[in-house]
Amino acid sequence: MRVWLAVTLLALFSISSSGAGASSPLAEPLWDWASTTVSREDPEDDALTDREVDLQRHCGTAERGLRSVAERLVQRRVLGLPYLDLDGLTFAQRAAGEPHVWPRAWIVSGRALDHAATLTKLDAWRASFHDIGERRCGVATGYAPDGSEVVAAIALDALADLAPLPMRARSGTWQTVDAVLLVPASGAEVVVLGPSGEPHAVPTSLDGGRVRARFATDRPGAFTVQVVAEVASGPRPVLEARIFTDTEPPRTTPNLAAPGEEAGRGVSDGAASLGTMIAAMRASERLPQFARDARLDAVARAHALRMKQSRTVGHDVGDGDPAQRLDSAGFHPKEVGENVAHAQSVILAHRALYASVSHRENLLRGEFTRIGLAVLDDPDGSIWVAEVFSTALP
Repeated sequence: MRVWLAVTLLALFSISSSGAGASSPLAEPLWDWASTTVSREDPEDDALTDREVDLQRHCGTAERGLRSVAERLVQRRVLGLPYLDLDGLTFAQRAAGEPHVWPRAWIVSGRALDHAATLTKLDAWRASFHDIGERRCGVATGYAPDGSEVVAAIALDALADLAPLPMRARSGTWQTVDAVLLVPASGAEVVVLGPSGEPHAVPTSLDGGRVRARFATDRPGAFTVQVVAEVASGPRPVLEARIFTDTEPPRTTPNLAAPGEEAGRGVSDGAASLGTMIAAMRASERLPQFARDARLDAVARAHALRMKQSRTVGHDVGDGDPAQRLDSAGFHPKEVGENVAHAQSVILAHRALYASVSHRENLLRGEFTRIGLAVLDDPDGSIWVAEVFSTALP
């Protein structure tokens, strides 16, 4: 039996900036967590300035949670704090109760910004997206102590919407995931990661584009819930939420590094660095090591090149799904899995893949024994990543 357990990830953080913010960093304000996770809550019109209304119109459909994240980006810039990478943006989304995935952020700052020029830059950034769902966006503006204006936008491609899911719960209670897909899908599943143990899929139904599942928050701690849909390019996460059971969410930014991350620093070859991080991560979980396989490396490299050429992250970008590609190469393992990513660095790719529960499922899966890796540089400074997993090859 051949099983394709694969999902995709886009880890690209884009920044455009000019001018300067605060001269020295100040303390980051505490995080205030929303009471529920829900999508399509448009901000109140009277909460936006005229300039923000114009920026919002150019950026995409407004969503309240994304506006909260944009406000945080402006606040950090004013305070002189570092920009948020993908993991930081995702943390900010979860705190705001915003369930979508794969955000991109854009910031521009300077004195006496020309509004028309800012809109032109925003339009150019927006045009760089490859959307298959609905564009959602949040914008915010503010001023630094030196008088510089700061404009921030966070946007994403929404493939589903989530009905309200509580952020806090009691042990032993049942939670209901209710989502509506915005794009055609041939299948869907809900994956849950509890306070301990490995991610696991829960019984899920898909009926007329509506995804439903129930699971129990059966012990104290933080749960991560992810909805994965089988879309045209293969399985990919479309929604994510956090539920804190008999505990409060963190008020300060936690350490977002993934296990094994430090082991890959200083390794110049991208695939070797990624392999070193995965090996250290597996060791930290007391799991047997994957055997690096040159045959799987070749399959991974061919697919990473195809993604790079098509500028598309997916499992099937015209070259077949992972099982088909291995069949074409003459390999017929019992089970196959794949993680793919477009990221700013190998470390950020590893961090984001580990943070995503459905990607982590592949990284920790006991049935997989072999791995193939590819990391290709892009002229824009980003990288394209493919991780191919399999059971024993003949």
